[in-house]
Amino acid sequence: MERLILDCDPGQDDAVAILLANGATNLKVEGIVAVAGNAVVEDTLENALKLTEEIKMDVPVYRGCSSPLIRKQVIAEKIHGKGGYAGPTFTQQRIKQCAGDGIDFTIDTIMSNPGEINLVAIGPLTDIAVIIKKEPRVIDNVKRIIIMGGSLIEGNITPTAEFNVYADPEAARIVFSSGAEIYMMGLDVTKQVQLGKDEFKRFKEEQKNSPTRAREIFIDGMEYYTSTCVDANHEYPAMHDPCCIAYLMDPSIFSFVERDIDVETKGEFTYGMTVGNWPDKNSKTHVGIKADSDKFFDMLSKSLSK
Repeated sequence: MERLILDCDPGQDDAVAILLANGATNLKVEGIVAVAGNAVVEDTLENALKLTEEIKMDVPVYRGCSSPLIRKQVIAEKIHGKGGYAGPTFTQQRIKQCAGDGIDFTIDTIMSNPGEINLVAIGPLTDIAVIIKKEPRVIDNVKRIIIMGGSLIEGNITPTAEFNVYADPEAARIVFSSGAEIYMMGLDVTKQVQLGKDEFKRFKEEQKNSPTRAREIFIDGMEYYTSTCVDANHEYPAMHDPCCIAYLMDPSIFSFVERDIDVETKGEFTYGMTVGNWPDKNSKTHVGIKADSDKFFDMLSKSLSK
């Protein structure tokens, strides 16, 4: 059983990561922390609360940082819609409440359970950087940090930068240089797991034959997400954030190479770029380069059926 804290900024693909984790039999989500990213933190927190309540996911939801360390916040409403998560319709009267401060919760949980907690970061890395600065011993006590962010080749918000890193490059640089065991699920691997027409048709057929609320939420979110991804990028949506959860559920889905990752924080045209340097013998950063999309979608299908 893998235990984890999920730091996220829901977001349609963040929501899929939550749905995937909720249906997993070999994961235990200790808490969810909402950080500013795809939308302002008030919206990402609300989205996390509404989603976990709607699917009856018994996990506390905490508030993370409301702005990047240095830069002005950038959001992704062009892709994710107003409020950061368009598509599904949720119960209007929300009951579930914020459980408190996500920074202290994450530190306390990791320090109280040395070597047991995976820190899964699928939004900007602001919270993780603040945690490391506030309690450096977290690095020696966290099991591993799994990040959706970065790219060895090209970006998706600029030609050289991936959105989550671009949203707070200074924070990303702190995390990647921390010495922690890191698994980077960047665009190199996540774009291999695309929800194309055939894959989407499969989930709609499964919903028709055996409806679940989780699958309904997935389909509604992906209808919107597909339309904006095709309009903006002329490609079907990749399952970026869920790849981090999928790795914990079944590491055999992915292949990795070792790199030492640095983050460009001064370049005029390369701000937020992740640079994959050749590793030395002490490198602890593993960069995803290959994914088995069939295995991934089979796993997602099982989770959404529960």
